[in-house]
Amino acid sequence: MPAGVDNPELGGIAFAAIKLAGYCIAAYVTSKQYGKTKTLWFPIGLSRTLIGIAFGYPYFNWATSSFQSLTFMLGLIPIRMIEWLLLVIIFYDRKLTNRPRALRVAAAGTAWSFLLDLPATIGYILVGGFWIC
Repeated sequence: MPAGVDNPELGGIAFAAIKLAGYCIAAYVTSKQYGKTKTLWFPIGLSRTLIGIAFGYPYFNWATSSFQSLTFMLGLIPIRMIEWLLLVIIFYDRKLTNRPRALRVAAAGTAWSFLLDLPATIGYILVGGFWIC
């Protein structure tokens, strides 16, 4: 039985745990690419998760009332690019001195975010009105 079917809050917690784990992995890989210490993977991953909650929760509540699923997912692309660029600015390249690399990281991060959405997208977990970008 999918997590959260009987308890959507449990589904939201499962979704957040998947996102946190995935963003911690992304933080480790990104830190390696930027030549930064790889020991900060958890605070960076947690920060990315919190950024996702800050952007995702309002977007989910606004967009699901007016958009169909495909439009909702397409709307996430620019939001997630901004989120990943924000993470790069905060932790890796404050002045965006290497914009092409920052954009590559943001594009890869955006794709990774969509991959982490799969359990919720295919219905394995029911998120109960809670979305993390």
